[in-house]
Amino acid sequence: MSNLLMKKIAHKLNRHTAVVRSATIADIAGMIQLLQELFAIESDFTPNVRLQRQGLATLIESEGATILVAEVKKQVIGMCTLQPLISTAEGGVVGIVEDLVVTEAYRGMGVGSVLLAAIEDVAQQQDMSRLQLLTDFDDKKVDHFYETHQWQHTKLMTMRKKFD
Repeated sequence: MSNLLMKKIAHKLNRHTAVVRSATIADIAGMIQLLQELFAIESDFTPNVRLQRQGLATLIESEGATILVAEVKKQVIGMCTLQPLISTAEGGVVGIVEDLVVTEAYRGMGVGSVLLAAIEDVAQQQDMSRLQLLTDFDDKKVDHFYETHQWQHTKLMTMRKKFD
């Protein structure tokens, strides 16, 4: 694990301090709550505690993946995941950012920005040449958030095929 992942990043948040750190198995219950909030507003996904627990545990145990959490007073209030992918276009490793979510009570306070900056730092430290993510097409607030952080739209359209 890199030194960056071990380093705690503090961000003043009202009168509390939010700390961004690597997720552990002990954080799974808090992250499942965050995913339930996220999936409640994303029409393409449905909350499923068993599947979310399984996915989070797999990510935590995966050598190449990263999950960062933001916590206040030992309560997980935000999370962001990063997974590597080999890109033939880039000729190397790129990253997929997923599940950037902050619990509703702490939204608009800079926690998402701190998480995004931290995950970008991890990607650069891992020599990823590009990051990509999916957002809800109809959410102008989310769109503005990413544009503010220098993320750019592409002409690519996401499609999926689910296997049951």
